[in-house]
Amino acid sequence: MIPLPAGCRVAYEIRFYVHDLTDEMGEWFNMIGGQATMIKWYDHLGREQSKKQVQYGRAKPSHITQDGTGLTLVRFAGEDAPTASIFLIKFFESIQSHNLKEMEKYA
Repeated sequence: MIPLPAGCRVAYEIRFYVHDLTDEMGEWFNMIGGQATMIKWYDHLGREQSKKQVQYGRAKPSHITQDGTGLTLVRFAGEDAPTASIFLIKFFESIQSHNLKEMEKYA
């Protein structure tokens, strides 16, 4: 990881594309002070649908991408780069890709 001087932070939104949100990820988000919820809605045929959603800090909630891959986008604000780094290390097997430039040489 590229060390940053004290007081510096990443200036961009950190994105992770994961295969799916596991229960372990949800428990981890709850443990670190984030939110892990189950979102329920009804589709156009009246069937109940549900999906897991996580959010940490000021970042937007996770969602399934619309590009046909079925991956879930998990976001972290730039100020939460240390937490995002831990997420990368802890759930490395589930992460398809990410944009955390400071960790590229380890992925």
